[in-house]
Amino acid sequence: MLGLEHIKLLVFPKSIPILVFTMAKVGSLSVYFSLKKSTKRHPIFHIHSLNEEEVKEGIQLCFDNKIYPGSKSPVFLINKKIIKKRKPYKIICLYRDPIERNISAFFEVFELHTGEKSTEFTGDFEKLKQLYYEKLNHTFPINWFEKQFFEATDINIFDYNYDKDKGYQIIKKEPIEVLLINSNVADPIKEKLIRNFCDLKTFTLKNRNVSSTKEYAAYYKEFKSNIKFSKEYLNQLYDSNYAKHFFSEKHIEAQKQKWSE
Repeated sequence: MLGLEHIKLLVFPKSIPILVFTMAKVGSLSVYFSLKKSTKRHPIFHIHSLNEEEVKEGIQLCFDNKIYPGSKSPVFLINKKIIKKRKPYKIICLYRDPIERNISAFFEVFELHTGEKSTEFTGDFEKLKQLYYEKLNHTFPINWFEKQFFEATDINIFDYNYDKDKGYQIIKKEPIEVLLINSNVADPIKEKLIRNFCDLKTFTLKNRNVSSTKEYAAYYKEFKSNIKFSKEYLNQLYDSNYAKHFFSEKHIEAQKQKWSE
């Protein structure tokens, strides 16, 4: 059975596919679902990786932990019908402060990391802190563009000069056009950027999948209020190519002070 986006690829062959291709927990679902409501012609996909083997492993990990993926991954369709055919496509890619992203990512899969649903969790802050250090891949965000984005697109974003104050950039490399956006850019600016980039008449951003509204919100709030990190941990993230490319020295210094033990 053909999915809706597959049908769009067949029915509207000249419509340019739009990939919301980002690391997790940067606000990508809000962009994806808002785009789905704004256009019926463009095939729109939401992905965190275009590596088929990695996607298969991620799905299996969910099943192994009795956590079932919400939908079938579109990665195989994208690779077969868009990338391998050299069809022009657009990518919207958001990025986020690495610690803000890491904390949000940890709580997004609360049950996987803790072994308990947030409504049944019997631990405390110290237990969550221990699990955060033990379970999370802490360098994931600072390596994502090199390990995921570059491998999939052959675009090294670090080769391009970037205006950290603006917080967005358009990169063109045939057959791909990329819109990079700092997730903290104000929504009205995001809306204008995405509307123009996707050539839409209208586009309104509706926020979804926000950590502060989830079942684990109380734990999330307490954790962010109390967690502090070592100098070594902070330097590992904020002295990275990722942080230095996307964030100003002022932002980096402020974050180090905020999260410092």
